[in-house]
Amino acid sequence: MLSYKRFWIVWIVVYILDLITKSWIVTRAHELRYEPIILIDGISGVDAFLEITYVTNPGAAWSMLSDYPEFLTILSFVALLGIFTFRKSLEIVSLPQQYIFGLICGGIVGNLTDRIFRNPAEVVDFIDVFLPIINYDYPIFNVADSGIFLGATSYFIWSILDSRKKETEGSVGTT
Repeated sequence: MLSYKRFWIVWIVVYILDLITKSWIVTRAHELRYEPIILIDGISGVDAFLEITYVTNPGAAWSMLSDYPEFLTILSFVALLGIFTFRKSLEIVSLPQQYIFGLICGGIVGNLTDRIFRNPAEVVDFIDVFLPIINYDYPIFNVADSGIFLGATSYFIWSILDSRKKETEGSVGTT
């Protein structure tokens, strides 16, 4: 258990930040639906770059599988069980993996908490980003989503770098 200390710390930090921010958003839900809080104004008065608003989403990213919230709830449990079951092969005992999977698991549990305890089974989203350069309003997300995205992206990058490192070590040893 102690060998996974950083994993648990990151998991708990992401989860608690997600709970606190969603709780604050829900208490202000009525006003935020109609008047978002602009954190960073847009260029030349065009849409805000970053704002806090309130929406709920029964689906996953980009509202995928919105008609199947029960499936997403089960999938969350399966993902957590899979990470636990394969923790040795995922090398979660190593430092980078503890941060990576702490982010992912904290995010999964944050959104899973919403799906279990909100009626209907929806996730609270509130971070709204507009990318003026490409004129794209990114789907609204939350702290849990950020943890999952940062963890998954980090794992992808780490896997590529680790694979290249092993290839380099293998080719050095064969010459």
